[in-house]
Amino acid sequence: MRVLVLLPLLLGVSARADAPPDDLLQRLGEAEERKLAIPACRTVESAVTEELDKEGKVKGRLTRSYEITRSGTTVVARKLLSQKEEGDLTSQLKAEPKDPPKNEDDKARLSPFHPRARADYRFESAPGPSEGLVTVKFAPLKADKKRMKGQAVVDARAGKMVTLRMSPSDMPPMLDEFQMDFLAYADTPCDRQPTQLKIAGSGGVLVYKVRFRTEVTVTGHQKVAEPGTATGAR
Repeated sequence: MRVLVLLPLLLGVSARADAPPDDLLQRLGEAEERKLAIPACRTVESAVTEELDKEGKVKGRLTRSYEITRSGTTVVARKLLSQKEEGDLTSQLKAEPKDPPKNEDDKARLSPFHPRARADYRFESAPGPSEGLVTVKFAPLKADKKRMKGQAVVDARAGKMVTLRMSPSDMPPMLDEFQMDFLAYADTPCDRQPTQLKIAGSGGVLVYKVRFRTEVTVTGHQKVAEPGTATGAR
């Protein structure tokens, strides 16, 4: 019995998770509102996608970059800049990205911290992983294929996102695993934005399974006032 009591300490985690302070959630929400209030943001997204075999060895690789313009949570323009294919890749991994319909309700695409979405989620927080940082876990009140669960590491004093990990709260059909890790954020002309992302997943039917991983780098952030114009870049 004593071992069970000490287990959280032995694992190096807090034995108690609390609700995040209201002011921290408010600042994170305000940051999301500022970001989405920008008329549009243009970036260059460079992605390397690798298909893996059962042993985790690379079967094929697709290197591709796009110029992408987003307004709020909607992709309004996507232009292919370069593409290189190596080895053997399934057709699903080679397919062009499918952006959500422009007329689709964007609430499911909002960050859990956005004020319009926050009431649909529950939150827990704990100090760490280092001084000045807080880990905030989140999950929707009701599991949903379009709503994510995960955790964010936040600079508590600045109210800024440091890293973010998410996966579907209800895994969509054909997927066994899917996880997104936002590994780095930076202050850009389009406010604070993710600049490095890793995605890993697997899925399929019966004996036909696909395992993949993708690394994405986002650069060249430009605030777009109207189509065909841009101000600032980083």
